[in-house]
Amino acid sequence: MSYAEIHFHLLPGLDDGPSSIEESMALAAAAAAEGTGTIVATPHVHPEHVTDVSILPDQVHEVRAQLAAERIRLRVRCGGELAHNMVWRLAASELETIAHGPPGRRWLLLEAPFAGFDDGYTAAADELRARGFGVVVAHPERALGPGEAWWAAIEHELTAGSALQINAWSVTGCYGEQIRSAALALLRRAPLAAVASDAHGGARMPALTLALDALTSSGFADARRFIDAAPYRLLAHGLPAGVREAAA
Repeated sequence: MSYAEIHFHLLPGLDDGPSSIEESMALAAAAAAEGTGTIVATPHVHPEHVTDVSILPDQVHEVRAQLAAERIRLRVRCGGELAHNMVWRLAASELETIAHGPPGRRWLLLEAPFAGFDDGYTAAADELRARGFGVVVAHPERALGPGEAWWAAIEHELTAGSALQINAWSVTGCYGEQIRSAALALLRRAPLAAVASDAHGGARMPALTLALDALTSSGFADARRFIDAAPYRLLAHGLPAGVREAAA
């Protein structure tokens, strides 16, 4: 099975990812070279970046066309990294534009704020569930705050049935030992978790192979599941809103 990336900034000129279609193609080629077959393009749906998600399907279509022209064998899906303060600004139809999974099991990638989890994040995740969407928490290990509050927010999400998306660079130790330790602890704790590159280009390139090596060295049996079986499971089978998912 090829790898799948569920958090990847591929679309050009929309956020802090690639600024041109040429940069997007270089990023896509790097992902394909390390064995990735599917990418969910997840631009920041954020007040400072994308606020009108209706533009995203056309952007994805243009990237697909260029990939075909350059014979880069990648499947690209339309998604978004949803900021928690955008949840109430988007209608259900707009959320559907960036959601994944089959009907009745649709989910959204909800960005964990680098300042740390707070009541606003929990309220946003609960709002999505109330509107019928499951939640995949984006890079929770990078939202470290006071230990007790951080774990309480994580436990709330896991109890509600959320999956976790852990950054590849986190498990390699690129962001420091504290974040690496948190990332590994979350992968051991979560019933369903996927590792993704959160690639932006430049210094943040695709890193699933590096993550696989790091996880194997850390004692994870069948570490590949975090970069193939788990993300493909999320894409194919989705998540129930508000019900704990069995371990992958």
